[in-house]
Amino acid sequence: MTDQSNFSELDKPTLSSSLNVLTILTFIGSGISIIFSLASPAILKFSKSFMDKAATSGQELSSKQLEDMDKGRQAIELAQANMVPSIIVGVLGAVLCIVAAVMMRKLKKDGYWIYIAGELLPLITAFILMGTRQFTGITSVILAVCIPVLFIILYTLQKKNLVN
Repeated sequence: MTDQSNFSELDKPTLSSSLNVLTILTFIGSGISIIFSLASPAILKFSKSFMDKAATSGQELSSKQLEDMDKGRQAIELAQANMVPSIIVGVLGAVLCIVAAVMMRKLKKDGYWIYIAGELLPLITAFILMGTRQFTGITSVILAVCIPVLFIILYTLQKKNLVN
């Protein structure tokens, strides 16, 4: 009887190393996302004051720099106007990703779909609230779009390991 139970343990699917790494990175990224979501009022206030100081510093700025600064200021003001829903959706999305990662560590297929929702919810909400004005440079595009899409692709490749 003991040998029989040992065989059933061997047949039990295990967490792949790739899925393990992805879920750990999800925990880290989601934690950072929660911190930045909650700190966004202070970050936006600091960014706006930094722009104001640059504009009044006495240095001559090129027309391109002035145009970029104006676009940045508009994006900050729009983000400040939509602060509460952005924070709520940002934290909710990160929490969904954490819950999904825990589920996927237990090899549950539903975790994959919850993860997709957690990644897409903030992205779609940001487009509804701010449109493309949120993308003030390549860094914002990478952080807001490329990384979530990359992780969705990576989790999709690991979906075959989810058995429950």
